[in-house]
Amino acid sequence: MTDYLKLAETVPAEKWVPLSEQLIGVILGAKNDQKMPIPLANTILLHMKNGTASSKAGLIALLEAAVRLDAEKTVVALSELQMSKLAEQIVHQMYKGD
Repeated sequence: MTDYLKLAETVPAEKWVPLSEQLIGVILGAKNDQKMPIPLANTILLHMKNGTASSKAGLIALLEAAVRLDAEKTVVALSELQMSKLAEQIVHQMYKGD
C-alpha cells in the first residue's frame, strides 16, 4: 500500500502550492472518476473549501487521488516541477502493483 504521507513529506514547502495546482488539474482532467472513493473526494473538497489544499494534509489527499485517477499524468506533472525523485517513487509503486 502506498504511503502518501511519506510521499508528501518529500515535497519541499515551497512546492506545495504549484504541486497542489498541478494535482488538481490532473484530478479534474481524469476520465476514470469511478476510481475516486467518495470519502477521498469529500476530503479534497473540504481542503479546497477551507483553503488548505496546498497544506501537507491537502497534498496527501491530492496525491492519492491523482495517482488513483491517472498515475501517468501525475508523474508527468511531478517531472514538470522537477520533482523526479517523487515521480520515481510513484512509478515504483505502480510497478509493484499498488
